[in-house]
Amino acid sequence: MPADRVTADAQDLFERGFQSLSARDFREAVECFTRAIRLRPDVAAGYRYRALAYLELGQRTDALNDLDQAVRRKPDDAVLFADRARILFRQKSYDAAIADCDKALSLDAGLAPVYGLRGDCYAAKGSTDKALADFQAAIANDPDHAADYLLSRAYLHLDLENYAACVADCTAAINLNPTLAAAYQTRGLAHRDLGETDAAEADFSECIRLDDTLTLARLARATVRMGNNAFAEAVADCDEVIRQNPGIAKGYEIRGMARRQLGDLDGALADYTDAIRLVPTNPLAYNLRAGVHYAKKQYRQAVQDHLEALKRDPKSAATFNQLGWIWATAPDPDVRNGTRAKECATRACELTEWQEPGYLDTLAAAAAECGEFSAAVKWQEKAMALAKPEMEDDYRSRLVQYKAGKPARATPAV
Repeated sequence: MPADRVTADAQDLFERGFQSLSARDFREAVECFTRAIRLRPDVAAGYRYRALAYLELGQRTDALNDLDQAVRRKPDDAVLFADRARILFRQKSYDAAIADCDKALSLDAGLAPVYGLRGDCYAAKGSTDKALADFQAAIANDPDHAADYLLSRAYLHLDLENYAACVADCTAAINLNPTLAAAYQTRGLAHRDLGETDAAEADFSECIRLDDTLTLARLARATVRMGNNAFAEAVADCDEVIRQNPGIAKGYEIRGMARRQLGDLDGALADYTDAIRLVPTNPLAYNLRAGVHYAKKQYRQAVQDHLEALKRDPKSAATFNQLGWIWATAPDPDVRNGTRAKECATRACELTEWQEPGYLDTLAAAAAECGEFSAAVKWQEKAMALAKPEMEDDYRSRLVQYKAGKPARATPAV
């Protein structure tokens, strides 16, 4: 076939590939660019645009291989290095991505988005100063996209617990782009962590108004509403999360907590069971379900769930404490086990360096269950010395019991 005919056919295939990309028919785009590459394997553009189609199809390795081929054919093209850096970043190959960003900027220092990308890489690596410098460079050199770079910097501030700085960057981003839903979500998280719950809820609500598919915003609003005792509203948020994404365990966990506060123990139990089904490695769901079993006076099931939680987190002082309390105080004499209660309570105290009054209270109850009332008095007095004022009366009543040679029979908030 004549060379000019080959070139013309390849050009036709390139154009069809571009049309398919624009129409989001990525498989057809791959097919067109593949045929074009067969005709003109020396042209870097074919590999580059096929890489973009592969990327849209989720085939990152194929995309990366194509960009490698493109770079070999056109090593002075800054955009190719920038494209490859984006894929490497998504693959968490941060050092390689930074190297490509450096190369791209050495070829074209005006590629402002590359500063933002390199900033994301440095942030992921924990190189905070370099990340902040790159975000600032991106903001200064690419004002049309400054809102996006401000948001990236806000994410970094949030991770660093610089909540006021996060709020400031999100506010600046919102001023530039009032429809940037993620900025409201991020600012809401910062407000929440600052204890500014009304502002947090307002931000999450605006985020949801702009994009009602953002699951994190609904879950975060549900947690804020839980803290404000708006349990029915928290349930409603979780209902919507579960409707949209039934595979997200956190939605069931939070809804279970809200339902329990509303007195719906059966609903809470079902939610925690679903959370466990979805993420059986999560100890929290077992502990939460154990608490419901305890409230329903199903002490054996509560013990079993706490034991399952310990299998998944064998250094959880809270779980040891909860087990110790059940074994020390459960109304069912067939469940109580003073020896095991003392073992668990002791371990909880060891893990917290004997500074947690609630765990010392449990150890005192365990000692009393074993008939060791002098030890029970000692631990209860130590618990009282560390306790908050609102717990002193409760602790004092048990101290009176131990001094009278009686074991504890109080019910904990498990």
